[in-house]
Amino acid sequence: MGATYPFEHLGTLRNLDPNDPCTKHTLTASLTLHRNTATHHKMTTNKEERPVQPSLFFQSHNEKGAETILLIHGACGSSKEWDKVIPHLTDQNYHVLAPDLPMHGQSVSIKPFNLNTATSAILHIISAHAKNGTVHLVGLSLGAHIGACIAERAVPGQISSAILSGYNTLSPPKMLMPLIMPSIFMLHHTVQMLTEFPTEMRHLRTGQSSYGLIYEVIRTLCEPRPLGKIPVRTLVVAAQKDSLLQKDSLDSAKKLFAAVDGGKEGGSRVVLHRGILHAWHMFEPVLFGEMVVQWVGGKDVSSDFEDIE
Repeated sequence: MGATYPFEHLGTLRNLDPNDPCTKHTLTASLTLHRNTATHHKMTTNKEERPVQPSLFFQSHNEKGAETILLIHGACGSSKEWDKVIPHLTDQNYHVLAPDLPMHGQSVSIKPFNLNTATSAILHIISAHAKNGTVHLVGLSLGAHIGACIAERAVPGQISSAILSGYNTLSPPKMLMPLIMPSIFMLHHTVQMLTEFPTEMRHLRTGQSSYGLIYEVIRTLCEPRPLGKIPVRTLVVAAQKDSLLQKDSLDSAKKLFAAVDGGKEGGSRVVLHRGILHAWHMFEPVLFGEMVVQWVGGKDVSSDFEDIE
């Protein structure tokens, strides 16, 4: 079971720079590791003289499935967040890929974390490991921000559909940013120590949830890049159950949906659900799995998901 991360809702974006060398890395093949019924992949050392960017750790389940669903986790988490969702997808004969983002989970040693490195690495996984090189893309929180960038940058045919849940941005006064960073860092680790002590101790030992990572997440959340066009059928979801830290911004959801090419006329939707929290993939894995299967199967989601006007 994936641990619950109080600041898992923090999404990240960074202004794209076409000259950024991060966008030009060629990611190398991975070593396949087998554990239980799932296959886990990790980069092996390349013996070429030129240094190479290591590939992300990722889980791969039901590789004989007809189509691939790729799941992108939230900030300060890992692919284990999806452990209770994945069986609902493989039971419907889907192949599932779930990577650990840079500086997260078993990809903690892969640095730096930013929009370019995460997007490029996941596009490589899609090209190398997805059925026919195409996926149904599912991103939550930080994963929704990265998923939007992947959908924009993918070549035609790489993304069949998208589900982006918990996309949130903030706009604090810039003069407060130097105070916000250390405050959130300390609050995050204090809450983790009180609620997920074993997980937090493991993170501290392995260098996860570092100040550098949280700094990048908060900075980019508060300074989001302009959204580009998302050219695929997309479901944008906002959790609306009352909670201090687990209720999504409707304004942010609307802004994200405005970037979806074709909008409602093209079959896409922006919806809210009054009974779910932001991290509902962990709190309501059955409902989440059912929603994914409905949407990627070309069907509509249940009536509990209300259109946002």
